[in-house]
Amino acid sequence: MKVKDLYQKFSPYTDKVKESDSMEKIIKVLFRNKATRTVFVVDKKGNLRGVIRLQEIFDMFGKGFSPTALFSSMKEPKKTTAMDIMTSPTIVQLEDSLEDTLIVARKFGLQDVPVCRKGKLIGELDCFELIHGLSSSFLE
Repeated sequence: MKVKDLYQKFSPYTDKVKESDSMEKIIKVLFRNKATRTVFVVDKKGNLRGVIRLQEIFDMFGKGFSPTALFSSMKEPKKTTAMDIMTSPTIVQLEDSLEDTLIVARKFGLQDVPVCRKGKLIGELDCFELIHGLSSSFLE
């Protein structure tokens, strides 16, 4: 089975922000859909530039955390942009196998894997779609 057979079956929307978008915008995008675990960073042409997982958000809010200075760094997130916290994207393409996609997801700690065509983000394969596809052969 290939990525094209399953991507965006369970989660038809891909959450995106621009490199210059603020933490406030990133958080708003995260809250639009309670199933969102990843926000993808794209440029004006729709090319994938980076990935922001929930872990990057946790790390941003946890910076400088200590028992004596709870949320002492809360001013810092206000100045932070997507470019500041995004990680380099690792992608799959429509013709990639689910097995290869699982290798990518595990290696890079991704629950949602960006799907691209010629560098442009066209969707995502989320962890539930991936598990469904991988398990379908032995669940039938």
